[in-house]
Amino acid sequence: MFPEDEYQLNTSSNPVLRDVTSTARLFNFRRPVYMSAGVWEDCVELRTTETGKSFDELAVLQRLRHVLFMAASALHGRPEDLSFNFRVYRIPNKTTVPGQRQPEPVDLNLKAHKDEHNRPVISINFAE
Repeated sequence: MFPEDEYQLNTSSNPVLRDVTSTARLFNFRRPVYMSAGVWEDCVELRTTETGKSFDELAVLQRLRHVLFMAASALHGRPEDLSFNFRVYRIPNKTTVPGQRQPEPVDLNLKAHKDEHNRPVISINFAE
């Protein structure tokens, strides 16, 4: 009834979600993929701490691909309708020591489920 290419979650009514489906398809995700705004800000968006200025979009895209690659690797071979945690290493936007930016681990949760219209989706959030 709802072919996967013809629907999207209405993110305008839920601004805490970002649609990353187009990039996720590169990693063989067959469902729409949404990332929480908090995960995007912490693990994908890249800013200098001194000026708050953003880096180029290629660096942001590479960070997004890193998160999606790790999610796809963790999802490989698992059944549908599941929830599991996976770990990525990211360089945080906020550091305690200026000028020293080292990769740090962060645990994320991938949840394959059905949305409010009973359509299959995947969401990526911080692990609880």
